Amino acid sequence: MATTETQAPQEDSDRLGRLIIRTLAFLGGLAGLIIAAFQISASMVSLSSYHIPSAWSELGLAGGVVFLLLGLAGIAGAFLYTRNRKRAAWLLLCSGLLGFPVGYLAWITVVGFLGWVLWIPPGVLLTAAGLLAWITPRRLRSLLGQGSRTEESAERRTADQALFVGAIFAGIGMLTVIFMFAGVLFLGAEDYLKGDAGRDQDDFNNADIAASMGRWDKAVESYDDILSRNQSNARAWKERAYALEKLGRFHEANESFEKALVLES
Repeated sequence: MATTETQAPQEDSDRLGRLIIRTLAFLGGLAGLIIAAFQISASMVSLSSYHIPSAWSELGLAGGVVFLLLGLAGIAGAFLYTRNRKRAAWLLLCSGLLGFPVGYLAWITVVGFLGWVLWIPPGVLLTAAGLLAWITPRRLRSLLGQGSRTEESAERRTADQALFVGAIFAGIGMLTVIFMFAGVLFLGAEDYLKGDAGRDQDDFNNADIAASMGRWDKAVESYDDILSRNQSNARAWKERAYALEKLGRFHEANESFEKALVLES
């Protein structure tokens, strides 16, 4: 009788742990599907716009499709957990972590970091569910000092459950910070490897998009960014002159055009 009574709190805790894992996995998969729907719909709209290069839209569309598959994988992991814990853990971890490089690549033509950040909600939830499934709730409770007691009062069990849930939420917060910092590192590494030539091309692309939308002021800002790195870029001076002319700043446009002529001569 005593053994049965002491096993009851343990079974309740195990049930709570399983419920949390499945809930995190399901919410992460659902968030992935929502983000996939946003990514796909935005890419479809941009495909019909002449302001955005079709290659950019197609890359974003491909990223949205992968987001969709990863979201579905996360939901599948929530159901698989009751049958095969280890396979579910791997499925949840892979679906959560793979979304970050996919998002980065899908948005790399604009700012890859934005795609990375876009995947953080489902990525954190799915990764947390996968880690918890891999570690197991029982082992986590043991790490929290909850695995050695044989008898517990109702008040003690409530406090332990609160600590258990709090530790999971703290882990989710820590994962969010870690992934944000990792995204910043990826952005810095990309910018470092790209070099000035790559940065110039990005600014020219941004200027072209701004110009196609009639935002000549934004185009001038992009050309200024290029010239801040290299005053000898004749193309930037010439296209800047054209943008300034569109803004009615004719004196500045003439100066930019003259500098372009000097550099090309």
